[in-house]
Order: sequence, then structure tokens, then C-alpha cells
Amino acid sequence: MPTQTDVWQALSSAFPEPDDTDAYLPALYYSQMADSLASLAKVYADAFRDAVYLIQKNGLTSERYAIVEHFRETRRVRLERVREDYPDIYSDLIHLDGRTAQSILGASTLFRQCVETAGEAAVLEKAVITVRDLEEALGAECAVPYLEVKKSHDFFEVVVK
Repeated sequence: MPTQTDVWQALSSAFPEPDDTDAYLPALYYSQMADSLASLAKVYADAFRDAVYLIQKNGLTSERYAIVEHFRETRRVRLERVREDYPDIYSDLIHLDGRTAQSILGASTLFRQCVETAGEAAVLEKAVITVRDLEEALGAECAVPYLEVKKSHDFFEVVVK
């Protein structure tokens, strides 16, 4: 099996870095190689999943290799058991996350209830209107003067002029 170094050497031999006085050409080369390798990584990952599927589906075994399945563990509290065994702790800890509360009550109702609880000044410091909601209410063009646009660097691209 080829190692990362083997693959790197093969790629470097097959696709040598450009030796050019124009510094843009190497930048373009690296950009295109990164894109190609990202696409190839997906191809190989898909092929790996297909190979594992066929091995498992057909019950294939090997004297030299084994497939080890790794798991991600998630934990969740069994609410009913806590409520039965520790009703005071259950009562103290039970709650809804913000998204669930908003989906049940609606954003406006939740906002008004927060204002009633904490006061308008405290809530307005953290209040938001989503761009999508404003654009739906006013129309995309009418919303423009009310939007603050900040640009942050995403990536560079080398293009042919």
C-alpha cells in the first residue's frame, strides 16, 4: 500500500511544480492541486465505504485484515427515571433548549415573554432580527438600507486575466 510520502512523490513527479518567474503560476498550481486532491479524497472515501459494504454484505473474511468499527458515543438523560427517582432534581434541571422553545412559542411570543421576565433593556441588548425575516417582510431591495454588511476573508483564487 502506498504511504502518504509515496503518493506525494508520485504526484510531484507526474505533476511537477511550475518553475516560472511569474509568482501567480505556482499559486494557481497549488489551488488546482488542492481542488483536485479534495475531489479525489471524496472518490476514495466513497470507494472505501462501498468496499466495506460489500465485505460486510457478503460476510467476507481475511486472514490478514479485519474491519474495526468505531463508534461515537452520545448520552441522553432518561427523563422519566430521573423524575421518578429524584423529583426535586428533575424539577430543578428540566428545561427546553432555546430552539425548541422558539419552535413551540414562536420567536415573537418568546421575545415578549423574555421582556416580561427580564425587562426590555436587558433583552434588547441581545435581540436580533434575521436577514431572511426582514427581507421577507420588506422585500430584499427595501431591506438593504437596514442591513450591515461585513466582509471577512474567505479564500484567495488565482484567475486568468
